[in-house]
Amino acid sequence: MVKATVNKWGNALGVRIPKEIREQLELHEGSHVDINVDGNRIVITPERQRITRIGRYNVPDLHDLFAGYDGRYTPHEDGFTSPVGKERL
Repeated sequence: MVKATVNKWGNALGVRIPKEIREQLELHEGSHVDINVDGNRIVITPERQRITRIGRYNVPDLHDLFAGYDGRYTPHEDGFTSPVGKERL
């Protein structure tokens, strides 16, 4: 068991995850976790992304990638620079 201290982090509170635990669970900056309450315990579970193998490459599962997509995307100019030539969206 590892002891940690709850610290203020902006308007929230946070707990640092020690390196040994991060390495064991393969957590890194940007990893997603699920946080639940079980009685008087806080349970933090790494969210695991399903992987599909395409040839020699491991890629995220397409169902997971598009899980929140509702089909209403409309492409637009990013406003970075003005068009040159005959670009079309």
